[in-house]
Amino acid sequence: MYAISAGHEVTAQAAEMILKEGGNAIDAAIAAFVTSWVAEPCMSSAGGGGFAMAFGRSGRVKLFDFFVQTPQHKKVAEEIDFYPVGVDFGDMVETFHIGKASTAVPGSVAGIFALHRFAGSMPMSELVQPAIHFAKAGVEINAFQYFDFKLLEPILREGGPRGQELYFPQGELIAKGQVMKMEQLADFLDFISREGADGFYKGEIAQKIATDYEVGGNLSRADFEAYEVLERTPLQLPYRDKVVLTNPGPSLGGAYIAAMLSRLQNEAKLPSSHKSTEYLEFWNRILTAVRTNAPAPEFLVAFAERQMAIKRGNTTHLNVVDKKGNAVSLTSTNGEGNGYFIEGTDIQLNNMLGEAALLPMGFHLWEPNTRLSSMMAPTILTGADKTPEIVMGSGGAGRIASAIAQVIYLLVDHKLPLEQAVNAARVHLEPWLFNIEKGFEQTPLDIPQEAKWWKERSLFFGGVHTLQKTNGQWLAAGDGRRDGVHLTG
Repeated sequence: MYAISAGHEVTAQAAEMILKEGGNAIDAAIAAFVTSWVAEPCMSSAGGGGFAMAFGRSGRVKLFDFFVQTPQHKKVAEEIDFYPVGVDFGDMVETFHIGKASTAVPGSVAGIFALHRFAGSMPMSELVQPAIHFAKAGVEINAFQYFDFKLLEPILREGGPRGQELYFPQGELIAKGQVMKMEQLADFLDFISREGADGFYKGEIAQKIATDYEVGGNLSRADFEAYEVLERTPLQLPYRDKVVLTNPGPSLGGAYIAAMLSRLQNEAKLPSSHKSTEYLEFWNRILTAVRTNAPAPEFLVAFAERQMAIKRGNTTHLNVVDKKGNAVSLTSTNGEGNGYFIEGTDIQLNNMLGEAALLPMGFHLWEPNTRLSSMMAPTILTGADKTPEIVMGSGGAGRIASAIAQVIYLLVDHKLPLEQAVNAARVHLEPWLFNIEKGFEQTPLDIPQEAKWWKERSLFFGGVHTLQKTNGQWLAAGDGRRDGVHLTG
């Protein structure tokens, strides 16, 4: 049997199509990822990057880091295209920076080919077919994608003629229920399936970007030619009767998950209920201790503090397992997009160098030719037989680690059914504020921070799409906070 969970039904359908054609989980994850560029274009893009944890049926497991890389050289501030845009979240306006100088070297295209080399069994030309189909036929805009488009409307309006055609077809933002087609992206996918990653990094596309970025940007042809996917050994730690495999350094998400689980492992008494005041004070104590003893050098702690604060995060996640024992957990992002669309491709490049949360030293002070850090943490838990039992990950910027840790705790320690564990109310700690999602009884708490009682469930608390093997059968759950979907068969 197989199981899939993802951030959009079309993304999940693409994985299912490939599995039904005889592909394995790695094949299906590649198909789902490239389809997310069509179905979730403001969260996932060939112009962005991410991470994937891949577990082969032979027991081989790798963390693929295809996150973005800083350029090799940077222009002086007076020569760059870099400017702020306000994004209205309702309760506050958050400022992001876009323009050509906000772009880091994208890794998504290289990532799909690295996964394919690891254990792909079908030709890439077949794996891109679901995405090509949906790009040509179009994808109906659902409520969550419209919400995302509406948030990012000020950035999308900077997208030039092609951005206007895609997102403002009659001069107004494309609405829920309308269909978006991305024919140029379909052509691009067909092209790279034949030419490989070099078609993006060493051909006309890289040259086009480099030429356009000669004025205002930092990216060069050499930056694309030098990009590499980094294959890392997963961070591994025991938790109860399982082993947790998650994202290692230099990214911090896995380190924070490990710190939380280590604290939980050493707790002598656990709360009897996951909805109680005792539970809230328990998690506040865990999160406060982890924050106080941050598992990172000082400059990375500054990064984590900024990530854990207000930034919502335009990130998506997908999981796939197959009947042969292969499993993939993949998290990706395009930031908010930088307003530049690669001509003839429908691809908007990332604005990772315009996100304050990723730059602990400040804008334009990034180290050249360096992989940026992240809180993304695709995660797999194995059981006594050393095969996957839980496959999971989340969007949500700085809330990723705490969201994943809370779902692990509810699954492993409280033995909650999968759907309940994934959709149970969560908490998140900022230095001055303890955020409590709707679902807990509002009572006085004995905690050192101010408590914020949220009136609704919110994507602020992540989107932990998850698969779990129970009694030999795979179950799947998509997190409702981010319109998660799941398929099994």
